[in-house]
Amino acid sequence: MSGTARPGDPDPEAAGPETAAPAPAEPEGGDPACWLERVCADCGAIQDTAEFAQCARCGAPKE
Repeated sequence: MSGTARPGDPDPEAAGPETAAPAPAEPEGGDPACWLERVCADCGAIQDTAEFAQCARCGAPKE
């Protein structure tokens, strides 16, 4: 029992499935939604930062 339970409170561990809270949705992880600011327009290489001046692979300037 946790330290916040008071006498008379229902035991959450004893609750059946009909009274239990629904399980939270699985978190979606992964990369940011858009890497477009980091992609070289000439060769398609992804740069380390969005503020690149020229491509580290082919040397093309950022458009």
